[in-house]
Amino acid sequence: MYLPIRTAYNSATLIDNIFIDNRTNYTIKPCINGLSDHDVKLTTLNSFSLPVINNEPTYIRSINKNAIAKFQLQLRWEQWDNIFGNYNVNDLFNNFLNTYLRCYYSSFLEKEIKSNDTDNQWIKKE
Repeated sequence: MYLPIRTAYNSATLIDNIFIDNRTNYTIKPCINGLSDHDVKLTTLNSFSLPVINNEPTYIRSINKNAIAKFQLQLRWEQWDNIFGNYNVNDLFNNFLNTYLRCYYSSFLEKEIKSNDTDNQWIKKE
């Protein structure tokens, strides 16, 4: 659909291109306000759904030099007898993983990050 945004004596130009998937249900209407020589094209997406904003906090681990040193010290002082004294591979792995994760979680504490969902503030539902 060709709707010019600028009209003059014997010409009409369309310099802004907007690409929309042709499977989307949309309408485009001219909005002539008479305030300048540039007109507005009003695009309405009829079958558009906004993404659900997730207000749940996000958690990250605080990893820094001090936390790494604490983690290494905890691993160094850990008793590994329950791992190396076991001949069952599954028990050996599970004991190692439990010990490692206990040191990891106590060294690298979780920090809450609040999301700043300001994307697409210009898109409004009618």
